[in-house]
Amino acid sequence: MRESVSSDCPRCGAALSSLSLGAATAVACDDCGYADVEADHSGEPEFAESWADALARFEEDQ
Repeated sequence: MRESVSSDCPRCGAALSSLSLGAATAVACDDCGYADVEADHSGEPEFAESWADALARFEEDQ
């Protein structure tokens, strides 16, 4: 069952919906897909191998 709740989405500001299944309830945003789980996607990987480096490494192993 999906029903509107009074709080706003922390990601986009749209109204959140409440999702219930049995005794469990969670909130979600129909606009951006937020699903009641805070996540930080701002970090950058410390090392990202380029395609050129990956192909060179592959060719060395052949």
